[in-house]
Amino acid sequence: SGIRDENNNTYNPKIVRIGLKAHHSVKAVSMDYLIQQKLSGVASDGGRRGAGEYDRIRASLLDEAAIVFSTLSFSGSAIFTRMTRAFDVVIIDEAAQAVEPATLVPLVHGCRQVFLVGDPVQLPATVISKTAQNLGYRTSLFQRFQAAGFPVQMLKIQYRMHPEISVFPSKEFYEGILEDGEGLNKKRPWHSYSCFGPFCFFDVDGVESQLSGSGSTVNEDEVGFITLLYHQLAMRYPELKSSSQVAVISPYRGQVKLLKDHFRSTFGDQSKEVIDVNTVDGFQGREKELVIFSCVRCNKEQNIGFVSDFRRMNVAITRARSAVLVIGSASTLKKDKHWTNLVESAKERNRYFKVTKPFTAFFTEDSFKTMKVERPVPEARISQAIEAINEVVARQEVMDADDAGDNQADGDDYDAMEADDGGGGDD
Repeated sequence: SGIRDENNNTYNPKIVRIGLKAHHSVKAVSMDYLIQQKLSGVASDGGRRGAGEYDRIRASLLDEAAIVFSTLSFSGSAIFTRMTRAFDVVIIDEAAQAVEPATLVPLVHGCRQVFLVGDPVQLPATVISKTAQNLGYRTSLFQRFQAAGFPVQMLKIQYRMHPEISVFPSKEFYEGILEDGEGLNKKRPWHSYSCFGPFCFFDVDGVESQLSGSGSTVNEDEVGFITLLYHQLAMRYPELKSSSQVAVISPYRGQVKLLKDHFRSTFGDQSKEVIDVNTVDGFQGREKELVIFSCVRCNKEQNIGFVSDFRRMNVAITRARSAVLVIGSASTLKKDKHWTNLVESAKERNRYFKVTKPFTAFFTEDSFKTMKVERPVPEARISQAIEAINEVVARQEVMDADDAGDNQADGDDYDAMEADDGGGGDD
């Protein structure tokens, strides 16, 4: 593993991550961890471990690093002002989700090039004030450059989603120009059942309500169905429990809290280690092997609130690598054209499931038998079989040609024999 240079050689640059609460997957390159490692070495050599030594180590780590990772806001901390050199390049990821003042923070340290990477059809920055929104504070520098006609390079090849997942957002949000990278159509074990992806919509007419004390919208019926759905996945495919490969996301914080509480009471405290439950907004920029999306809204008035924001919808259904399972009320969501198109897409592909109570009836063994997917013959094997058939046919044609030649020779000999018999006459 590593990064490839201009000569396609792999190398591992020195990396440091600056910020709070480093995820365990990046702990080894976090500033605090690296400082502690250095301080341990100093202590073992009999050196002093004062505040001055701490600052010296921190500054040296920053100067030695080839790549520094930080959030926009943290890049304004005092540690960056002590650097002895400026950055050559600043790359801002999710630039379409950042307000302009935040985007300017890392640029004050100086750099020769700036790259803004983002998606304008995904969620923008979260701005609570309506006045600020109306005055354009929500507009990102990325959007402003794009609107001004600044050249934007569209990255058309996606390397995350199974093609059965990407086909809908490509058509719905990207004018059909998205292309799939190699190897993305790999069949996963859970694809053996149609209800486990790669793309499914479960039509659940539950009851929405307001979570006490928060005012956030929740749907306990969807929580119950999702719990059963995850249980079946984890029971049939234990590898999904070995690491955090599953995410459950929802637009509403109340629903997220309800899901977390329900998973904890059903599967124990360890569930938080293997199931990532989050809001859609909080999950932007991330991905998981399998994603379950709870839409929540279900009412006669067909009021779906900010679930109607197509950018939030786009984020939600594009987080999964191998399977996205959407749970919602089709009759409520159909008020929105994008949601209508999604449900229709699921129906066209036979990935629409109408679910009624009791939900346990959906997960019986008899039900699973009807959802069993016959394993298709791999394309490579099909092409090999065609080649073998063509080879046999070619051989047969050669043999037939040889036989035809032999038969012609036999016929000539027979004609000669007939002539001899006729010429000899009867005795």
